[in-house]
Order: sequence, then structure tokens, then C-alpha cells
Amino acid sequence: MFCFTGWLLIVDNQINLAGWDVFVFEETGSTNDDAKALAQQKAGEFVVWAKHQTAGRGREDRHWLGAKGSSLTFSFLIRPDEIEKEFINRFTALGALALTDLLTKSYGLDSEIKWPNDVLVRAKKVSGILTEITWLGSDFDSLVMGIGINLKEDAFAKAAELRFPATSLETEGVNIESAQDFLEKLLVALNERRQQLDTTQFIEDWNKRLAFKGSFMPIKQYQGKTELLCPDSINADGSLNACDQAGNWRVVQSAEFSSSSSPSEGSISSRPSSSSTS
Repeated sequence: MFCFTGWLLIVDNQINLAGWDVFVFEETGSTNDDAKALAQQKAGEFVVWAKHQTAGRGREDRHWLGAKGSSLTFSFLIRPDEIEKEFINRFTALGALALTDLLTKSYGLDSEIKWPNDVLVRAKKVSGILTEITWLGSDFDSLVMGIGINLKEDAFAKAAELRFPATSLETEGVNIESAQDFLEKLLVALNERRQQLDTTQFIEDWNKRLAFKGSFMPIKQYQGKTELLCPDSINADGSLNACDQAGNWRVVQSAEFSSSSSPSEGSISSRPSSSSTS
């Protein structure tokens, strides 16, 4: 057991997985908050893994809570080098691509990425990712990426309470006997994908796994406006090329799909031809 002062954190265990120092909590509020607190006291990069997280959050500070042992919830803190800082908008996709890599290669499970930050199986959310940047004055200091993965069906609320349909690896036929082993495999995949962060291959693979191509979906932008847009492709800076119902092409910098229905409901089957490229 380790105690970090300042922000009082009681770490139950410390292990090493795939070259990462991993601080293990039997229970904590938010692994992202813990990672940011530990970053003030520990140099280098590390992972915070909570076997049960009680105050997990997603975009727009939405909170979620799953049954104990039903999810894999962890955050890793990265201190990007000078080259990586030029590609900071790709880091959310780093986690998503690594998970899709692992699901395909190790479990034969096809998955897609709902731009910008969720992993889907059969158009249902199996994982969410929240990336936060910390600053020291005007200088970029570190990046914390929190990842939540639904291992079992009781990892999420009832369907009627969800903003977007959800599923679990168990529901999709993948039985994870050891969360630690799965985390280690995912960290290996993260390490491998990180080596490609500044390459065209990274964007090409993101595009291959982009969900809802050819379907109009409600996309809520941070300005508060929601409109039907058809995702087409990802640009080098991580922005999304999408077409509106009038046939106009848009470049969307940051938004989210807000549909609580399947993509086939209310979607337009014909896909507009695109002249835009990533």
C-alpha cells in the first residue's frame, strides 16, 4: 500500500505491465483525477487502474457507474515529446485504435470508432474514452487518457436510460477471465500504435474503422447545435469531414453523436459522393 500526500491517495498496489508502472486501486472516484494528482508527485509516464470506479465521467461531465467487476477502467498519463505535441489531436484515437487492434487480432471481434472517442461493436458502444490535457502556465505538461471498457452486461445502465446503445465484450462472445491480462495486452497495443502517431498509416486506419459512413446521424456540436450529418472521413488533424442534408460539406472540429437509436433508424441510406480526402 502506498500513500501519496497533497491529494490523499491510498494506492493498494503497484505493478509493471508492458513497460508501464501501474498504480492499482481497489476502488476510487475517477482514475483521470487520480492520474492528474499523481502527476504532480511522480515523474515520467504511468497508468492508474481502478478495479471499481465510483465517479467515472465522459464528455460534458456526464457520469456513469457500473457494477463492481463489470468494467475495465483505467487512465494512462503521457508526457508527449516535441514531435508528439504536433499531433495532440490524434491521442483520443490512439486509445480507440489500440482497442480495435486488440479486439481484432486477439479475439476476432470486429469493431469501429464512433468519432471522436468511442469504440463500437455492432453499432453499440463497448468503450468510451476521455482525454484531458494539463498545463503548467502556458506550457503543455501532460495528457491523461481515461478508458472505460464494458466487460460484462451490468457495466452500464438499462437501455432506456442510455443516450446511445451499449454492449459488452461478454455479450459479444468475448469472455475476459483476467482484467489484468487484458489490460496488459491493451497497453502493448497502445505502445505499438503510439509509434505510428505521426504517420499517414495512423489516419488511414482511423478512416477504415470510422463508424456510420453513409448514414446521417444527429451530431451535437459544442456550440449546442445538433444537426444531421453524414460522416465521411478523418483529416490529418483529427477533424471530421461530413455532409449535411443539403449536400454541403463540413469540417467538424469537435462534436459527438447524440443518437439514442440505432443508425438505421431515421438514417438516409444513400451516401453522398465526396470530393474531400483525408
